[in-house]
Amino acid sequence: MRIRISAHPLLFIAGCRILKADVGQKEAILNLCADEKINLHKTELCDDGFYILCSFFSSIRLISLASKNNICLEILSSHGIPALVLRYRHRYGIVLGMLISVLLIFLSSSVIWDIRVNGANRLSDKEIISVLEECGLSLGTPRRAVDADTLANRVLIYSDDIAWISVNVIGTVAEVEIRELVLPTEPEDLQFAASNIVAARSGKIVRFENINGNISAAIGETVSEGQLLIGGIYGDEENGFRYTSAKGKVFAEVERDFSVEIPRAEEFKSYSERTYCEKYLIFFKKRIKFFSNYRNLPISCDKIDMEERFPAPNSAELPLGIYTARYYEYEYKTLTRTDDELLELGYAQLDTLLFDELKDSELLSKQIETEISERGLILRCRVKCVENIAKESEIKIDGLP
Repeated sequence: MRIRISAHPLLFIAGCRILKADVGQKEAILNLCADEKINLHKTELCDDGFYILCSFFSSIRLISLASKNNICLEILSSHGIPALVLRYRHRYGIVLGMLISVLLIFLSSSVIWDIRVNGANRLSDKEIISVLEECGLSLGTPRRAVDADTLANRVLIYSDDIAWISVNVIGTVAEVEIRELVLPTEPEDLQFAASNIVAARSGKIVRFENINGNISAAIGETVSEGQLLIGGIYGDEENGFRYTSAKGKVFAEVERDFSVEIPRAEEFKSYSERTYCEKYLIFFKKRIKFFSNYRNLPISCDKIDMEERFPAPNSAELPLGIYTARYYEYEYKTLTRTDDELLELGYAQLDTLLFDELKDSELLSKQIETEISERGLILRCRVKCVENIAKESEIKIDGLP
């Protein structure tokens, strides 16, 4: 036998069979196929028999008709998806996978499988794809439904960040080219035309550094919050005024109060060792559940989900993947702290608070009051330190922005 099966996708999908009959039955078989309009892909007459290549379903009809006409046909081999389904019909997972494969082959040439964005700098690809989805273009959209001009108009109306967009569908890929709207640039640091330096909080002045402007307070002087420290105005009414932006650092001894509260009893989540899980097959925007290890979820549980897309050869992502959701059962329990545990946790939180608030200051002294009760712990801390209390305050001038 010299019949060979060509590697054609449709032949694999429809399936095929190679049949064998006696040499003397060739004419009867061909006449039967002509009368019943049964299409044969290939035939070959050899010394040991007459060989036939036909589709899987044509072979079923041909064998049935040949049996009625006393023609003996032998099935030598079966190929393609129908043969695999027949072979693995009791293995439902394999059959389901085959059916999904067939569906993907048919859909692959008629829908959008990938969206590629070019020209974006400020916006992320995910943000742009999200806008496209709102305007009618997403993975799984039929190619015939993509009207590039209508889609571009929708995107420009919907988004305030896109100035121009072009959409070209090449095969199953949507190539999206955009131009972002150019935003007016703003200065990194706002500069006032004229400003004073005032006290951010009350304190006793210790020193001045890098001063530009008229110093209005003296070292050793106690100032209050909002008081003028460095002026940005020169001159007088008789000779006129000149304005500048006052700069500089004013260090002063200040007192600041901090407090930390720790409850004695506190609820927390206690997780069980049991984990509930369910898995879905992602097909474009659809999710098809294929695994679950529970019937009813517990009332109290936390959910952690994860989505994994299948990679494509060109480093893109296919609209296929696995979505996994895990549920962790928990119950609330109450933790009751002892006095020592309250003090340990309270001082740790106080140290963290002081480090964050006084990292640019010079610590001079610290006084801590401790109050422990049935409700918990309260730490009150008064700190004396040296810090920069200078704060810029704009001078309003008529006619100047």
